[in-house]
Amino acid sequence: MSMNEIISESKLERALVYLAETDDQYAKERAELERAEILRKRIRARVFLASDGTVAERQAMAEVHPDSEKADDAYVSTIAAVETLKARRQRADIIIEVWRSLNANRRKT
Repeated sequence: MSMNEIISESKLERALVYLAETDDQYAKERAELERAEILRKRIRARVFLASDGTVAERQAMAEVHPDSEKADDAYVSTIAAVETLKARRQRADIIIEVWRSLNANRRKT
């Protein structure tokens, strides 16, 4: 199988369409990641303020509180979604770049 067969025009077209169709999704996923981080901080601050004890004890309570754990889980899930989408978009970019290179080389010969 030659490189030209690996990166067909059909595969190029699918990569271009994928990038175009996932622009908004990627932006929304990135915004959701920021939102999840903000919520993590807010939850910890609320628990800290509602707790009694020394600063260290209140910080510990904020870290181990079930709401903090849920927020952390949501944050990690959001990171996974963003990184998966990012990797797929990067793969589409690579396909496009390889196709360009192959076609540029073909024109030279």
